Amino acid sequence: FVSHSWSDSPSLKWEALQQWRSKFQAKHQNMEPRLFLDPACINHARLLDSLACLPVFLAGCNKLLVLRGPSFLQRLWCITECYVFLEMGGTA
Repeated sequence: FVSHSWSDSPSLKWEALQQWRSKFQAKHQNMEPRLFLDPACINHARLLDSLACLPVFLAGCNKLLVLRGPSFLQRLWCITECYVFLEMGGTA
């Protein structure tokens, strides 16, 4: 699961994601990582409904990748994703 703020720089997040991907591939014999795609599963027009499903989405994830930019800690949704991941048994 990738947690990020939509308000932060897309190019900086992309660069951070590519660095993480390279490390992942080096550790896992060039295997590509599989990531949760937020826009494909969360309806941002109906956030309350999507928020109810967030524990299910996060429970199915082994890891939480945080692409933290300047606004990440100011966004309630980002903090909620981190909190729910930990409550669902994820480890930091």
